[in-house]
Amino acid sequence: MREKLFSDVEGLRIAMEIEARGMAFYQKAYEHAQKPEHKDLFLFLKHEEVAHYEAFKSMYEQIKAQDGSQDTEYLFDQESSRYLTVLAEGHVFPASDTAATAVAKMDSLEEVLKLALQAEKDSILFYDELARQSKFEKAKKIFSKLKEEEQTHVVKLREIIKGWA
Repeated sequence: MREKLFSDVEGLRIAMEIEARGMAFYQKAYEHAQKPEHKDLFLFLKHEEVAHYEAFKSMYEQIKAQDGSQDTEYLFDQESSRYLTVLAEGHVFPASDTAATAVAKMDSLEEVLKLALQAEKDSILFYDELARQSKFEKAKKIFSKLKEEEQTHVVKLREIIKGWA
């Protein structure tokens, strides 16, 4: 059986999935929050994920429209592809269907923020690895852009956590 390898289109599709999981997580955190300022924070973060999702979707559609060969032109060798698959599976944000359970198990806003911060850091590592492992310059630029987008979330979350500590 031939193992499926990542293409730049596949990397963007996974990035969109990660952002969709982030949207679901922050929506559930919003619903779970009691204080208005906490609700505002999670709504803001959800909207950030929506904006990132839309940006990644736009890039995805541009690549698909420009070069249909990207579906079969792979960026990574088999070993790198296996590694990236493991990184993407079950990491970053909880799966959309388990986000509510994950949030409900947390006892404090601090726990939710720490999970969010870790998820954002994990997404940075994932996008950095996609950029590093890519064989094509165009894909390297796209994945580096994704990483930069996620770095803004880390900065914002760290500022919020520091401000509430």
